[in-house]
Amino acid sequence: MKRCFALAAMAALSAAGTAFADVTIRQEMDIKLNVPMPDGAMPAGLPFNGPTEIVSRVKGQRSYANLGKVATIMDSGTNQVIVMDTEGKRYAVTSMADYVNQISQMTKLPTDQMPEAARQMLQNIQFKADSRETGRSEKIQGIDTTETELSFSITIPLPVPMPGGNGNGLEFAGKFLISKPKPGEMERVPALRELSSYYDQSRKLGNDVVSMMARMFGAVPGLGDKVSTLVDEFRKGGNLTMRMHGEFSVPGMAAMMAQAKANGATVPSIPDGPLAVVDTHLKEINTDAVPDSAFQIPEGYQKGDLADIMKAFTPGAK
Repeated sequence: MKRCFALAAMAALSAAGTAFADVTIRQEMDIKLNVPMPDGAMPAGLPFNGPTEIVSRVKGQRSYANLGKVATIMDSGTNQVIVMDTEGKRYAVTSMADYVNQISQMTKLPTDQMPEAARQMLQNIQFKADSRETGRSEKIQGIDTTETELSFSITIPLPVPMPGGNGNGLEFAGKFLISKPKPGEMERVPALRELSSYYDQSRKLGNDVVSMMARMFGAVPGLGDKVSTLVDEFRKGGNLTMRMHGEFSVPGMAAMMAQAKANGATVPSIPDGPLAVVDTHLKEINTDAVPDSAFQIPEGYQKGDLADIMKAFTPGAK
């Protein structure tokens, strides 16, 4: 759940990046899935194939984030996290370490159930990642940004060739267009340093999107020692992302499904092109004072079990 920030007051901040200014950020995330998914395979807290708003608030060492039906309140001063089910009006209080552990368990792939033959096949997995500057620049909410294209591919060797594939196996490909502040903007807008420190804290806790992705891919046999390349490419240019467009595809999948259907198999139709598209962009910045009530549990919420509350957003998780 990566949160992005653009502009705040020009008041001086300490070189260490201690947070002083109050900030409210609103983003929009739009996820489009072009393939049918089984029930329980995707988080129930997010509206797929439709936009959802991300709201983040920062005040000193406290932060609030709301995405879909889940909200979190973090206090780095007390090492406490409050996780809230905004639809079921439940909450759980835990430590940051336990919260990160819960996320790790939920994003971990069930590789312990994988047959040995599949493990051996994955040991020969091929992984490539690369990035380049596109040369495009744009002013987003008053911040000068530069765009980077990040692409990666994961090829899993198969015993038989895949129709329409690259001839080496099953390929999973992804491409991102990422807009980040230009280097000079960090000095021109001191509040960017504040938010950079805030996001760096999320990274250290392991609850940012890139860290979760690293854990998920790193659990796959054959990928653990390669996924750091993708993480490094993502983090080039800093951890403040103003806008991102991502596309994910499996080249040859449409041809394979069409051939299977022609042979009488009951399989879903897969379109050519991206199987999933993700867009995030900054909608609004508000530097008004954030009230203390923003970091308190709303009235009427009942205390619940952390694991149960988090599983409510990912019904398919074990």
